Parts: sequence; C-alpha cells; structure tokens
Amino acid sequence: MRGDSQDLHALVRVQMTAGTDPDCFEAYLRDEAGIAEAWRLAGDCDFEVRLSCRSLADLDATVAQFRDARGITSTTLVLHRVRLGA
Repeated sequence: MRGDSQDLHALVRVQMTAGTDPDCFEAYLRDEAGIAEAWRLAGDCDFEVRLSCRSLADLDATVAQFRDARGITSTTLVLHRVRLGA
C-alpha cells in the first residue's frame, strides 16, 4: 500500500492531547500500514504524516486510529505532486 500511483495521498497533521507520550505515537506510526512518510515536528503540531491509502474509507479508518491514539488531526488531500527541476 505504500506509494502505488493509484493510491490516494493525504497529509495529516497530528497534535497530541495533553498527557500523551509522543514517543509512543511515534512507535505506533512505524507499524501502521499506509504511512508513506512521517515527521516529528516542533511547533503548532507534533507530527505530519503522509498517507498512501487505496480509498477514502481506508484514509478515514487510518485517521480515526490517529484520533484513537489521542491525536487531534487535520487532514489535507494531495491533488498531485509538483515535479521540480528538469
């Protein structure tokens, strides 16, 4: 499920709720299917995750799991990748 050109791609920003250990969420991300890339951030959110899902239902299920892991999410669908350079 990681990176197929037919997949639906989304960027999900995750802010952990108070008292949630970000190290535990980071470990969770390593084992979750559909995660193409993830970054731990300093700023207004704790993580940004790029998902590669086969359908909107898969995307919705994955984001729901982030919420179950005590994350507050904001999701943006990727329309297409902008190719840079020659």
